Amino acid sequence: MKKVICGALAVLSFSFFSCRAKKVPAQSFICMDTVCSVNLYDDGTEKIYKEIADRLLKIEKTFSATDSESFTYKLNRTGSVKTGAAGFDNFYALYFPSWIVSKLSDGAFDISVNPLIQLWDIKSENPKVPSQGDIEKALSKVNWKNLPECMMADSDSIPETFSFGQEGMSINFGAVAKGYAADCICTILRRNKVRKAIIDLGGNIYCFGGKENGKPWTVGIKNPENPGGSPLLKLATEQTSVVTSGTYERFFEEDGKKYHHIMNPKTGYPVDNGLASVTIICPSSLAADTYSTTFFVLGQEEALRRLSDFEKAFFTNLEAVFVYNDGSVSATPGLKGKLDFYGDENGRQIQFIPNVKHFDMNAAAGGGTF
Repeated sequence: MKKVICGALAVLSFSFFSCRAKKVPAQSFICMDTVCSVNLYDDGTEKIYKEIADRLLKIEKTFSATDSESFTYKLNRTGSVKTGAAGFDNFYALYFPSWIVSKLSDGAFDISVNPLIQLWDIKSENPKVPSQGDIEKALSKVNWKNLPECMMADSDSIPETFSFGQEGMSINFGAVAKGYAADCICTILRRNKVRKAIIDLGGNIYCFGGKENGKPWTVGIKNPENPGGSPLLKLATEQTSVVTSGTYERFFEEDGKKYHHIMNPKTGYPVDNGLASVTIICPSSLAADTYSTTFFVLGQEEALRRLSDFEKAFFTNLEAVFVYNDGSVSATPGLKGKLDFYGDENGRQIQFIPNVKHFDMNAAAGGGTF
């Protein structure tokens, strides 16, 4: 049977075992409110795994919105911090791209959405739909334009104090932190000359390096109708990140209606546009993580209309898969021959979207924004 790494879902257990002996088995860490698993196969050592664990812990202590010891939590409580403070540089490394994409998407992705996330509290034991008044109150504190404008790290214009522009604002890196963490792990792997690895940060998958036989990795994309069962789709891919945002990840039902965790920063309610999931395939896991949420909020047509600008920011190209509530699937044409249904018995076909215009990296001078 063909081995499948299930992206956007719990990775199938056999994806963590190599046919050959390993120095140290695959390791798992509880971090960023999820199980993070890393398999370095034959190159795994205690030293490298410890370095990865330490980096994940540092990321959590910087970007968690719920850990009272984290830099972000403390900033959210005070609304202000000195830019020379310890940990600010680490914080700014992710704040910078998050703010840029908030601006680029006109707030479809909005790093200041935390008041809505706190209000809906979908992770709680008994979540419920907030009152319209409470939603409007939370919405009044959500606006990326009231956050400090980004400056380049070497700019003389960076102020001495980083302050929110409105009382009660707070930020949340939940839609980007795992992608950022995966990229940081890849940096560690390259520095340690690791040949291949599978990184699974709560379903955010990074296939690092290649197999000995030269064949592509096979990644599964969850079926929103049965997320605990077999994947809906299978993807053959080289070294890259595969990240999915879906309505099945965290949700509750009230009066027969489903309310999921992906918030629309404009309305204050979960996004309701017919999408069940969006998967982004991209060499940058941060870009994949960021845009899986952004594309979900914008919807297929608007997301692809802006695709070139989104790609330019990260100086990379990406592919996208859109799964709808009615079971239909559409994808960017670069996935033809790589993406198919996994054991589908209904004869469904993937609609590959015509006339998708990517950013031309070969014709562009210099790099992207980051």
